[in-house]
Amino acid sequence: MAESTREAERAATRYSIKWIVLSLVIFGLLGGGAWFALTTGLERLPTKMCDGAVDRDLAIRALPRTRTAHDSYDQRSGGTEIEYACRVYTSAGSILTGRAGVNDVSPATWVEHFVGSPQQDAIKVSVGGIEAMARLDRESGISYVYVPCVLRDFRARDASKSYAVTAEASVIGDGRVSGAALRQAVTDFAYQVAVHTVDLAQCQGRPFLPGKLPRYPAQ
Repeated sequence: MAESTREAERAATRYSIKWIVLSLVIFGLLGGGAWFALTTGLERLPTKMCDGAVDRDLAIRALPRTRTAHDSYDQRSGGTEIEYACRVYTSAGSILTGRAGVNDVSPATWVEHFVGSPQQDAIKVSVGGIEAMARLDRESGISYVYVPCVLRDFRARDASKSYAVTAEASVIGDGRVSGAALRQAVTDFAYQVAVHTVDLAQCQGRPFLPGKLPRYPAQ
């Protein structure tokens, strides 16, 4: 009788251990699921944000994990007034913002206006007349892009080679990364905003637009 009692106790103990282990697994899954739900807002954005203009991956690269996120855009494309803006907002308080427009500005004037002196405070790349640069002294990753563009409606004698789509982008608040990684992500975002604005402007002799710009050299 004593032996059967001990066997029953051992069976009950094994049963209890199984339930404890199962409960821990369930609670772990629930906890992990809750954390995932609270930190994947960026992954639930459209694959192409801002009416199809910008890749979601750029927001994921630049912004910290967040419970919720949403994108918005504005554009004006009447006559010679061509402007476009894309923004990604997060419940964590960080924002990725970029805007572009057509301006009468030469590359040299553009650099001087945004970088000033000394120019060693910025890093720059170029390809086929397209230029991009980022300030080294800014934690926001603030970046600029220049794409030559003459508006479709300009007559040949009025079209100036100094016309271009210029874009600017930055992170407001904390970024997911910092330094070179943030500068590159924000520049890639600015470039896609600029490319979309080139499409809106229907530039004469549309410039060759590579899939992505050259990478910045290591700093």
